[in-house]
Amino acid sequence: MTLKLWPLLALFSSPVTFGFTGNSLGEDPFADDPFAADPFNNDPFVNEPVAENSVHQSRIELKSYYQDNKLRNSHPFNPGEVKFADGITQVSLDVELESQWQSQWKTRARIYQRYLQENLSGKNQDSSDSHLLEGLVQWQSDNRDLVIEAGRSKPQWSNGYSYDIANMLQPQRTLPYIDQDNALQSKGWDMISGQYFSGPWSFATYLVASDSRYLDADTEAVLRLGYQQDDAFSLLLHKIDGQDLSFGATYSSLLSDAITFRAEWTRHSYRQIEPLQVNSWQTKDKSNYQRFVVGSTYTADTGWSLTGEYFYNGHGAGEKEWQNLTDDAKASAERIKQNQSSDPATDYNNAFAGLAFMGQGWLRERYLSVMFMSAESDNLWQLRLSSQISLDDDSQLHRFELLKSFTDNLSARLQWQVFNGCELCEYGLNPSKNNIRLTASYLF
Repeated sequence: MTLKLWPLLALFSSPVTFGFTGNSLGEDPFADDPFAADPFNNDPFVNEPVAENSVHQSRIELKSYYQDNKLRNSHPFNPGEVKFADGITQVSLDVELESQWQSQWKTRARIYQRYLQENLSGKNQDSSDSHLLEGLVQWQSDNRDLVIEAGRSKPQWSNGYSYDIANMLQPQRTLPYIDQDNALQSKGWDMISGQYFSGPWSFATYLVASDSRYLDADTEAVLRLGYQQDDAFSLLLHKIDGQDLSFGATYSSLLSDAITFRAEWTRHSYRQIEPLQVNSWQTKDKSNYQRFVVGSTYTADTGWSLTGEYFYNGHGAGEKEWQNLTDDAKASAERIKQNQSSDPATDYNNAFAGLAFMGQGWLRERYLSVMFMSAESDNLWQLRLSSQISLDDDSQLHRFELLKSFTDNLSARLQWQVFNGCELCEYGLNPSKNNIRLTASYLF
């Protein structure tokens, strides 16, 4: 049996008892990730009491997938030097451990290890790595109104559906929309934090060792004021070395028993674009880069739901910037391919800057997201259809997902993604025209 069949092994190796549960992001009832209904998001712990004043919990997940990519044969930004994988296999082990002593002290660790095989032009390339996603010590007061943590963790402040802009420490595609099987999106930061609760109010401070993708900085700090009652809102202040204060705000409300409304806003003094080899195409140079998200979900009595969300991204490329970048990258790649370059160094820089920009998440300014989720059937099948549309160039990402839970421990998902758009449009520039993935997950 070849490695490509590994994702199928778990589908035939478990007793047939049905059921699964989902878990939400944190304590905010409005902060549920729409993908929390995924059967891979099982209850995070299985309680195992050890002693009267000591409790140890664990969660161990074995996950594997195989993905087949239908590639664009001639990528306009690639002069031929970069190879894209037409087949990807991953096997991963995700271990989460938690212990509590004397009701006040708690430790938590999450370790992730994966094996990856990519098929590049008929040749397999293997790699493996291990990561400490979380590792912290927590103390809480007797009446639970004060919590202090030290170590590595990833706080979640966003209540968006597909766009999580209020996660100020790394507000780029940390909700698992493009690749929800990538647990590295959950890797935290080394920090010291404190939280104080008083009725519906909460106040939190975070001092973080910076791992910014955009700036060379040593530390970051966040202050968060939150309120949670019938409605919920929060205000965030974010300070990073050498930059002015950044701001964020969230609001959530149950408009009726069937309709939920959510909104988020952020303002930064610096632009959230990773430094590129060539940046002469950039024309935005200001001290006020804003984002906002507004969205709503309708859930029918029968269980199906429909979500719509609009996203404005002031950090993204405007029309002039986009034209400068794409024209330069395409022309440079074409000259290299035709051996007609009079300045190969500049042409390679232009082409590879275009490729690097494509990997940065939200590239343009205006987006629309829609998602339909069916009710879960009696035998635990569920259908999810979603689309993200770049309103600046009308390119689209469409996703079809069929989810199935076989037992309390075993789940599977079939996923098909399609990237549509013109040759120099955002989703039309994705290296894949479409891809299909089969994932199996077993929770111990």
